[in-house]
Amino acid sequence: MSDQIVESVKTAIEEIDKRGLKGDVYALKEKAIGHSIKKGELSESSGYDDIGLGIRVIKDDKIGFGYCVPGKEEKGVKHAIELSDFSERLDLELPSEKDTPGVEVYDEKVRDVIEDSEGAELTQKMIDGSSSVADDITPTRGGLNVSMGTRVIGNTEGLFLKEKGSSIFGSVTVSIPQEETSLQATEIGVDCKLDLDFEEIGGKAANKVDSIRSSSERLSGDHPVVISPYAITQLIGFGLIPAINGENVRKGKSVYQGKIGEKVASEDLLMKDDPTVDWGVGSGAFDDEGVISKDTPIISDGILKNFIYDLKESAKDEKESTGNGVRSGFKSLPETTHRNIVLEGEGKDRDDLMPDKGIYVDNVLGAHTANPVSGDFSVVTNPVWRVEDGERKGRIDGLMISGNLPEILKSIELADDRKKCFLQIGSRRLIIETPTVRLNDVTISGK
Repeated sequence: MSDQIVESVKTAIEEIDKRGLKGDVYALKEKAIGHSIKKGELSESSGYDDIGLGIRVIKDDKIGFGYCVPGKEEKGVKHAIELSDFSERLDLELPSEKDTPGVEVYDEKVRDVIEDSEGAELTQKMIDGSSSVADDITPTRGGLNVSMGTRVIGNTEGLFLKEKGSSIFGSVTVSIPQEETSLQATEIGVDCKLDLDFEEIGGKAANKVDSIRSSSERLSGDHPVVISPYAITQLIGFGLIPAINGENVRKGKSVYQGKIGEKVASEDLLMKDDPTVDWGVGSGAFDDEGVISKDTPIISDGILKNFIYDLKESAKDEKESTGNGVRSGFKSLPETTHRNIVLEGEGKDRDDLMPDKGIYVDNVLGAHTANPVSGDFSVVTNPVWRVEDGERKGRIDGLMISGNLPEILKSIELADDRKKCFLQIGSRRLIIETPTVRLNDVTISGK
């Protein structure tokens, strides 16, 4: 089937060429399965196959876009040409053929999970892992998603690239029923290869909820907050990643506008977008416009180094694309999107980050309200533990944390337990590799 989309891309490029125009063609062939967990049992199962081409044609410096299935290339090109009349003029320079880095993103074992229908068995392992901790703990929701695919990008400048990829994602939310409300906790696991312990995913979620059975005294004011990779991913994803997007910077919607070269964070902090990392969830040898992937430092030694761009935004801002043109599918145009954000720091032992008095947060609610223009945020924490003398003592109900992310980065401390996190919240896709972190300039308050 991958041969089919290769030939289809070549045909579409020929259709553009023979009209004396420029353009590119993006093709995707994808297969996926999904299994759901509901009320302690394996619930619905689903699967899909998708294949198609996204076609951009440049006519009189105007970009038109159309899409089609293999065999309908001429129709797709004609539609793109027709729609070019309605777009703005832009001097978009398409990339030419270059050497690509070797990036491992495809695992045959993931393909076997799909082909051999092993997804239900892996999902059941998450259920079994969570149920084994205590009789009253129930996996209430979650599931498994497994996908594999081939993407192809070619253009009229001679570029032609092809790459296979795979991914596997498991999550489970468990609960303990109580009179007024249930106690809940979540654990996730994500990778490009079959390297996850699904029973452990369920067990970790259950152990979390088991440890918050007893309540503890509420804290308020300014205390250190230790926050899990899952939770900091949400804060960074909604509060900071939009601020490094070149489009938002150009439009004045970023707290970092005009601050390239300035000190904006702790000298120990490294924040980069690195899609060249083997088995990174958003990794790949090239982006969805054919721009070769590279490691782009965002913050290094505390200094703001770069913003991220796709081809369109780089042309508008007279910059070079950083290889961040990402499509949500063949029916969509590329947009400037992070691919594999990595946070690194001094790398302390996680236990050493625990304060004498403070809280540990595993999840937050409301991170989407964080303001990338100011960096301010205010979120509900759940679950959250009180920390005394470096140890978690019990849960605290109705707690909120608030602060300013740019200010927090100036004193942030990072552990050495980096974890891959993938979250899809609405239309926002967050892909971040981050450890547990300690935030020292956060205000704690009651809900």
